[in-house]
Amino acid sequence: MNLVEHLNHITDFRRKQGQRFDLTTVLLIIIMGVMSGRYGYRELYSFAKANEKELIRCLKIRHRKTPSHVTIREVIMNIDFDSLNGAFCQWASAYVSIEKNEWISIDAKAIRSTVENYNDSYQNFVSLVSVFTQKRGQVIKASAFENKKTSEISVVRQLIEVLDLKDVIITLDALHCKKNSKSHNKQWKQLFSKT
Repeated sequence: MNLVEHLNHITDFRRKQGQRFDLTTVLLIIIMGVMSGRYGYRELYSFAKANEKELIRCLKIRHRKTPSHVTIREVIMNIDFDSLNGAFCQWASAYVSIEKNEWISIDAKAIRSTVENYNDSYQNFVSLVSVFTQKRGQVIKASAFENKKTSEISVVRQLIEVLDLKDVIITLDALHCKKNSKSHNKQWKQLFSKT
């Protein structure tokens, strides 16, 4: 299945009445815009406007115009992350094959504008953990978490187990090295004895 077919399986959260663009079309425009270095919903709208003729032709858009910044924002704000991430990961795992001795980097980054309780000593925010193939420069899996609900360490372990990688070199932050924790080291040894 190609990426479009995977995106078609995501349930549209919007009501049908007054809907001009199907969800897959809006998601494809967002993906292409992000790949072009546009990140905000107004920047994504500008990307769509600048490439409107080609997008209408290639995506077979019925209304002969691209989605407004309001539609793009609505999709970004309300899309189910797990469904979108699942569709992407299924596509990526079929498209990208991991070879023996390949370098895999795993890292988490906080998502800007998700910080809550700015004045607290222990703020809450959402982070995205990505599994990145060095050779191809591609993310093959990702997972989001809130720092008050879980930790990067447990999310990284889950990703490594799910990917079931064999004979690869995995690079991680120093956060994952706990010299004095016997149980922590034992868990890592068990996990990496599989890879």
